Amino acid sequence: MNSNIDKTSTWKNWIIKKLLSNNSTKEDILNFIANEDSKNELKDFDDNNEKNLIKNILKLNENSVEDLMVPRSEIVAVNYEQSYFEILDVIKKEAHSRMPVYKKNIDNVIGFFHIKDFIKVSDKNFNINSILREVLYFAPKSPILECLKTMRSSSIHIGLVIDGVGGVKGLLTIEDLVEEIVGEIEDEHDAEDKDELIIDKTNDSITVDASYRIEELEQFFNIKIKRTDEDEIFTVGGLVYSIINRIPNTNEIIKTEDNLMIKIIKSNNRKIETVEIKINN
Repeated sequence: MNSNIDKTSTWKNWIIKKLLSNNSTKEDILNFIANEDSKNELKDFDDNNEKNLIKNILKLNENSVEDLMVPRSEIVAVNYEQSYFEILDVIKKEAHSRMPVYKKNIDNVIGFFHIKDFIKVSDKNFNINSILREVLYFAPKSPILECLKTMRSSSIHIGLVIDGVGGVKGLLTIEDLVEEIVGEIEDEHDAEDKDELIIDKTNDSITVDASYRIEELEQFFNIKIKRTDEDEIFTVGGLVYSIINRIPNTNEIIKTEDNLMIKIIKSNNRKIETVEIKINN
């Protein structure tokens, strides 16, 4: 029998036994994976999904939460003063399972709620305090594995990344952390959601929701948009905000270094909603 198959099988069996054992912990498994003998053993494995997963676990401590967080400009949150139906509209549009709640501005988050709690309450005599839960706080350089352990032990699966003066720098969910290990998690709605973000398109322009991914925009125009990993820009809305460092006005036009012209179709005092993008000839 092939020795690589034997080693892979042994590796899988060990993890399965550990997971099923009442006397073991996730830390036991991670410690085993991280030891030098295991690292050397990985070199003999075939280049398959299991190997990539294990490699991702081994690399967890090379990154911090600021490498994974949703940047401040892209956080979707609810104002404490909003009515039941206003919040419901946000939920329908954004489709997030957990929503931070703030007073006055995003730097003053007072907690979060889960959609499953929201749908259980009535619009009559609605009081958001009745469904608020605590939110976790992390420093930008917090290790990923420590954050994952904190979320699991506290059963709080959302956290805010706070800068040195207490301002909100970003948002982190347990899904972000898990995806760092297993790769992007797509559910049955993801493929259709991508199309739903496109409002209109022609041969040389596209009108999209501001949460439309930059990677998709690059494919549409067959270009590469200039940005670095440090920019932490993932959406069209984030791209606009990074250029002008503020929420733009409706009908405002922003030009990029990549010869794109972005017209703001709709925005409000909290976020960019819809944009039209075309090549600036």
